[in-house]
Amino acid sequence: MIGYSGNNRGQLTGDGPEPGSKHKFNPAAKPFMCQWKRCAVSSGGTGNQKKAEAPREQDIAYIGPTHLPVNTRIWSSISSYSLEDIARTYPPVARAAQSQQLAKVFPVVTNGFSNAYPVNKTHHASCPANQAPFGPILLSNGVIQLSLRDSILVELTLNSVKVINPKKNIAISVSVDTTAAAMHHPNGVVFQNGAQVEIVACDAKKSNNFIRFAKMWQKGISFTSQGCAVIYLVDSAGTRTTSDLIGMDLRSNYVDQVFFSDVTSDAETMDALEQVVRRSNYHLGSEGSLVYQINNCRITQGSDGLVKLSCQNNQYSIRTSPSNGSATVTTPGIHCTASLGATSHLFVRREERRMHFDGAVFIVRNAGHSAGFDELNRLRVY
Repeated sequence: MIGYSGNNRGQLTGDGPEPGSKHKFNPAAKPFMCQWKRCAVSSGGTGNQKKAEAPREQDIAYIGPTHLPVNTRIWSSISSYSLEDIARTYPPVARAAQSQQLAKVFPVVTNGFSNAYPVNKTHHASCPANQAPFGPILLSNGVIQLSLRDSILVELTLNSVKVINPKKNIAISVSVDTTAAAMHHPNGVVFQNGAQVEIVACDAKKSNNFIRFAKMWQKGISFTSQGCAVIYLVDSAGTRTTSDLIGMDLRSNYVDQVFFSDVTSDAETMDALEQVVRRSNYHLGSEGSLVYQINNCRITQGSDGLVKLSCQNNQYSIRTSPSNGSATVTTPGIHCTASLGATSHLFVRREERRMHFDGAVFIVRNAGHSAGFDELNRLRVY
């Protein structure tokens, strides 16, 4: 191969590169690295008299749900969208610090949910299985708390009730008027707000990393899967795509949203709660069970640890077990069951709309039509 080079007159020669090249590759030189700190030579000084400037953070913004970092100067030069509308100026670490409690419930999810439902340490009373539980106590935040065996907690306010089963990562809350309910379970999350029910489902056994979403509303049932670009709707006409959005936030604690929605700790409320605690009572039931009566709620724990709660003349009920991880919530607007046993599942029903998930197959049913995802996360219309 013949090399060409240019002489000082701008003419091409065929003698190869000139031996006196000005630029040479130095293999011993350090690789190029972006300088995060810049130093400047002080005026009137020599090269050895350098004065380092104070460290300066680059102008970085974070966009999208994954908090993709972008340089604000480069973004402003190539995009017509303002970063003030679509980006955050603080890094994800700062965001987690601002909402530490929510981040403990749902960190960034890749192949499942978090391993533990957060329980305030001041609320978590250690109660061995062979020790009789004590009665309800009133906390300073306006919550009545009852500690049962197997670390199960029942919390009540004047407007809501919550049951926590921390050993199995289960929490359920219901508002007294039954317009809102939520369940946190290793197999998923269910959140009912009025006539709308939002669902997230994943396999608690980690046999797959698929996360499925569904929403029951007046048009039917919308559903999709993480990584799927299409949202499907099952209505009276069958299964079709839809432009509707499913806004389930994996970082939100829906159980506490329902429970603490109307909680206050003013003097009048605290006086009313003290009266509730004074009027509460408990007695021994059949087969070694304990029965509590607190604010029109009947709370029963059997000898096997199963907890049953029913309120307002059985208008709504909650059940959970520390042994097999089962959970049930029933209100006039929703019926939901979940389990970690041999028949591990998540099931939700509202009127004629249904959703069933067995850890692999996800199916929704409405108006005589069924659709969902199979064990390989492929769309199936039944």
